[in-house]
Amino acid sequence: MSKFNIIFLSSEGAGHINACVGLAQELAKRGHTIHFFANKSMVGSFEKLGFKEIIWNETKRQDDEGKNLRETILKSDLLADLSPYDQLDVFDRHKNDHFFGITMIRDIRQVHQQIEQSIREKRPDLIIVDYILIPPCIAYGNVPWAYLCSHNPLHLFNSQLLPPITSGLPTDDRSGWADFYDKFRNSYQSSLQYCQNELNKHYGFPEVNKDQFLFLSPYFNIYGYPEQLDYTDIITLPDHFVRLDAFCRQSNEPFELPDNFKVKMAAGSKLIYFSLGTFGSTNVKLMQKIIDELATCPHLIIVSTGPSHQQLSLGATNNMWGQPHLPQMSILPVVDLVITHGGNNTVTETMAHGKPMIVMPLFADQHDNAQRVMEKGYGHRINPHRFKPKQLNQMIEQILTDNALIERCAKAGHDIRNSNSKLKACEKIEKLLSTYPKKG
Repeated sequence: MSKFNIIFLSSEGAGHINACVGLAQELAKRGHTIHFFANKSMVGSFEKLGFKEIIWNETKRQDDEGKNLRETILKSDLLADLSPYDQLDVFDRHKNDHFFGITMIRDIRQVHQQIEQSIREKRPDLIIVDYILIPPCIAYGNVPWAYLCSHNPLHLFNSQLLPPITSGLPTDDRSGWADFYDKFRNSYQSSLQYCQNELNKHYGFPEVNKDQFLFLSPYFNIYGYPEQLDYTDIITLPDHFVRLDAFCRQSNEPFELPDNFKVKMAAGSKLIYFSLGTFGSTNVKLMQKIIDELATCPHLIIVSTGPSHQQLSLGATNNMWGQPHLPQMSILPVVDLVITHGGNNTVTETMAHGKPMIVMPLFADQHDNAQRVMEKGYGHRINPHRFKPKQLNQMIEQILTDNALIERCAKAGHDIRNSNSKLKACEKIEKLLSTYPKKG
C-alpha cells in the first residue's frame, strides 16, 4: 500500500476539527503522514495526537479568528426563536449584515498565500477540506482534494428527491418542499455562491455553477453518517462519494463523575447528558429555561455548560452537575439518554454508542438531523424555544420506558461499532487516490 502525504484544512469550531481528527487518526494508523493547519492558540494540540502542524503566520491569522467568526454568527440571530423557513433570512447576505460567508471571504484571503506556499513546500498527495468555501488555490490547483462534510449529508446530495437542506421537513411528505426550495435558492444558496465567486474572481478563476450549493470536489467527497440514518434508502451515492458511519475521534480524556454526584444515583434513576453545543450554549436564556425544566427531572443530568457557564445556575435540586468543557466521547458510553442540539458529530457519536436521543434543533442541519432521528425511530425531537412545562420531562420518561426504542438504539450502536466503516472509507480513499500520480 502506498503511503500518502495528506493535509487537512478545517474550519474553526470543535465539530469541524473533531470530524477531521477522527478521519485523520484512522489514516495515520495506516501509515500516512498527516498535517493540520493550526492557529497559534492550538499549537501542540494536533502534534500530541501524532500529526504535524502548519502554523498560520501571525500577520495572516489572528488567534481569535475562530472567536470572531463565532461572534459574527451569534450576532446574526441564528439562535433566535425562528422557524427553519424564517431562518433562511439569516443566511441571506441581502437581509443579514452579519452573514458568516463575508467573514469567511476575509479569512481565506488572509491565509491564501500561505496555503499556496505550504502546498509547494509539503507537496501533499491529498488535501482534505472541511470549509464551506474552498480556497481557489485548492479548488483549481493540481493536487487532488476532497471535501469533508461534517454536516448532515443533505448538504452534499442536494437532490430533488430529498427534503430541502436545513428545512427539517420529512422525507415522506412533500408538502412545504417547493416553497422552502424556492426560498433556499434565493437566500442561502445564492449568498454562498456570491461568496465563493468573490474569492474566485479575486484570484482570477471562473464563477461557480449557478445550480451549485457547496463546491464539491471532482476527485472525491467524504461524509460521516450512520447507515441507519442515511438517505441511501432514497438515493444512490455517486462512486466518488466516501461514506463512513461516524468520524468518532479517539479520546483518552479521563472522565469520572464527582463522588458527591455519584452517591445520588438511586435505584431506578438514569443518567442523562445534556448539551446544546458550543454555539447553542451561549444562548443563556434558552439554556436556563431547559435547565430549570430538567431540575424537576427524577434522573441525574450531566450538563455541558459551555462558554457562558458563569451565567448559568444548575438549580437547588442537586440532580445536575456540569462543566464548561466535557469529554463527550468518554461520557456517551455511561449515560442512558442524550439531549442534544442535533449537531452532526453528537448525533453520529450518540448513534455509535447506541443511546436514544431527544434532539432540540437550533439552526441549519440540526433541523434535518432531528427529523431523521425521529423518523428512523432513534429518538424524538422537540422545539427548544416552545416546549411547554413538563413536556420535556414527559418525553424523557417516554423514551426511558420504551424498551423497543432502547433495544433498537443498542443494536444500531453495536452494528456501527462493528462495521469497520472508517477502515473501509480509508481503503476507498487510498484506492481513489492511487489513480492519480503520486507526488515525488
